[in-house]
Amino acid sequence: DDRVLELLRMLTPLEPLKRHQDVKLLRTKNAAAWLLGLESFCKWRDSNTTPVEKGGRVFSCYGIPGAGKTVISSVVIDNIYSQNKVYSNIGIACLYADYKDQSNQTLAHILGSFLRQFLTTASECIPDALFEKLDVILKQGGKVGTEDIMALLKIRLQQLKRAFICIDAVDELDPNVQRQLFDVLRELGTNYDNTRLFLTGRGHIESEVQKRLHVLQKHQVVITASEQDIQEFLEQQIKDDLNPDAMDKVLAKDIIDKIIKKSQGM
Repeated sequence: DDRVLELLRMLTPLEPLKRHQDVKLLRTKNAAAWLLGLESFCKWRDSNTTPVEKGGRVFSCYGIPGAGKTVISSVVIDNIYSQNKVYSNIGIACLYADYKDQSNQTLAHILGSFLRQFLTTASECIPDALFEKLDVILKQGGKVGTEDIMALLKIRLQQLKRAFICIDAVDELDPNVQRQLFDVLRELGTNYDNTRLFLTGRGHIESEVQKRLHVLQKHQVVITASEQDIQEFLEQQIKDDLNPDAMDKVLAKDIIDKIIKKSQGM
């Protein structure tokens, strides 16, 4: 439908799924399996649209640079996508925040990206009400503002059984954009029982997330690189070495053991 293409073109220049595909190439087979197995995570992911306790719609992970937050975000996104194959009418939207791209990651562009992903990941047909709103925007010159996107976003959310928003490195957003985005997410979480939010960031952002979104303690996780994740990553790197003859099993084991011990402060 030309109207759909026109709408998607107008919404945002951000392309988070390209970043997502790049991150996937860095992952090992069982990356972040420990998180997916947590009872609190499963309940957050699988809870239905009935009201949940305050803050229960948000799951957050914190860690130092290099702890694996971005990889974990990509694993969670793919895990939710896999649920979408089982349960119809689930919308998924993601953002990989980047302090180097703050000028481009504005509130309007971020919300436009969320809307575009909700329109393309869920199987539900786009409603006429959304196209009616689009026609009004086009008559006004075709410039889509934040208020327009919010109106369109709310129309789409009303259709969905569940709507997941996954934001990696939320602390890397411009501080003003970050606060505005938290306010929007709080509004959506308050008014739409089907909305779920997953966040990662460095530890200093925890207090701001808690103040704005009131995350349940059981839905907050401190990320540290697990021994299994480190070992699998190193084994894959050794396997992909362009000079395999320079490595034997004994040397490989010695390297892996030393790096794991160092990561644990031993």
